[in-house]
Order: sequence, then C-alpha cells, then structure tokens
Amino acid sequence: MTPDKPGLKGWGGLILLALLWGGAFAFITAGVETLAPSVVAFGRLALAAIILTVWAVAQRRHLPPLNDRRWLWFAALGLFGNTLPFTLIAIGQQTVPSGVAGILMGMTPLAIIMAAHFVLPGERLNAWKGAGFLIGFSGIVLLTGPAALAGMLETDFLAQMLIFAATLAYATNAILYQRMPETAPIVVAAGSLTCASVLALPLVAWDIIAGAPMQPSLNSILAVIALGVLPTALATIIYMGIARKVGAAFIALINYAVPVVAAMIGLMLGEALGLTAWLALGVILLGIFIARRGAQRRKTG
Repeated sequence: MTPDKPGLKGWGGLILLALLWGGAFAFITAGVETLAPSVVAFGRLALAAIILTVWAVAQRRHLPPLNDRRWLWFAALGLFGNTLPFTLIAIGQQTVPSGVAGILMGMTPLAIIMAAHFVLPGERLNAWKGAGFLIGFSGIVLLTGPAALAGMLETDFLAQMLIFAATLAYATNAILYQRMPETAPIVVAAGSLTCASVLALPLVAWDIIAGAPMQPSLNSILAVIALGVLPTALATIIYMGIARKVGAAFIALINYAVPVVAAMIGLMLGEALGLTAWLALGVILLGIFIARRGAQRRKTG
C-alpha cells in the first residue's frame, strides 16, 4: 500500500505523539518522587493494558486463546518493549532530569539500526548508518561527560546508563515485532501490555514487601494515571491510526521531535539544562539524520 500524503491528520498525529511521548519523562519524574520505580512502571502498564484490551474488543478484535503461540511473542514484546525499559527509565529518573532522559532516549532509532544489522538480512549497516550511529553515540558521551566516563561509578552516570540501556531494550522489541506472525496491531499492543503487566508484578511485590515504606503523594498517583492513559494507551492508538496511512518515513520524524519536546518540557518545569545537554541533543539528532539518510539511500540505490 502506497502511503498517503500526511495531511492535517498526519501532521496533527505526529505533533500529538511528540507531546505525549516527550511529556512522559516529566510524568515519570513526578511518579518516582514518592513511589518506587517498579510501582510507577507497573501502574502505567496495567492501566494501559486494560484500556487497550477494551479498545480492541470495541474494534471487534479479540486476544487469542492462551494456548496460541503468539502469547510467547506477546511476552517477549512486553518484556523488551515495556517492562524492562519502563522500569529502567523510572529507576534512572530518580536522579536524572526528565529533559536529559528524553535526550538519552533519542538514541533509540540508532540502537535499532545497530541491532537490525545483526538480525535482519535486509538492514545491513552502510557507511552512512555507521557514521550516524557513531555521531549519535558521541552525543551520549558528550551528555554523560568525560568525568562521568572516567569515574564509572558516579550515581548520575549509572542512572543515565540505565536509561540508555532502555534504548537497547526498545531496539530488541522493534526487531522481535518484525519477526512475529502477522497479527492485528491493536491485538499485539493489548497482548504485549497484558504480559508486560504480569512480568512487572514480581518486582512490585518485592518492593512492597521488602522495600522502604512508601507514602505516595496525590501528585505521584496522578502522574502514574497520566502515564498509563496518555503516552502509553492513547499514544499507541494514535500511532496505529496514522502509521500505516502516512508510511514509515514520515512517522520516523517522531525520532527528532521526542527528545526536543522532552528537553523543552524539562526546561519549562525549571530543570537546568546546560550548554552540554543542548549540544548533545544536536549531535544525537544529527546522528539520526545521517543514519536515516543511509537507510533511504539503500532503498533507492
């Protein structure tokens, strides 16, 4: 199917997705103020799973029976696409500002390019892709700082590396999704989020039983609800609604917008983003641009 011109719906959807996904980091920061990261991750997962399951049924799409092997795919997608990254990001944002977290997550498309090289035969690295990855990674080095790389055990550095590890989990999820059996996207979303919620339960139980007592504030509770409804459930519905119509090339523009939105929201919330953070953002975006140019040249060459 040839993608349609983006039009008002396409551009509107892209802008809304950028706001939803870029704003998620600010909600996470509010959530982990008084809640354990595992609780924040589980809360958004469980709420989104319920919303998307109801949405799927309303669209006359039903989850497969439990003996269907697609549940194994749902479990893998839920682990790498939701449980792991949501938990890692929440842990990292206990000390990392939301704007910096958003910039770090800008490496996700570059991580996908590297993972695809080793797994997908049609997605091998070329000079443009390799250069884009190296430039983007240099942005991460710039953001974390030479002092942090030398220290290796500084709290902020370790927290930032946890967020960076989340990009690798997202890359694994993207590769798995391309290899799974053909299934309606809404069913995949509902099934994987349901599995992700179940996979997140053990860590939640551990934190509640053995962790420090939690006294959740109303602000943190509302933040978790917002995370489940907005950047998790609603964003998934919007993404599925426009992605196939406008094509992958257009929807990939979100990779440029999310870290910028996250940084701007962090700035509006009073977070101090120094010159280094803005330079790192520019370097990462340049890396994404060059890597995408390599992908486009491969398709047209």
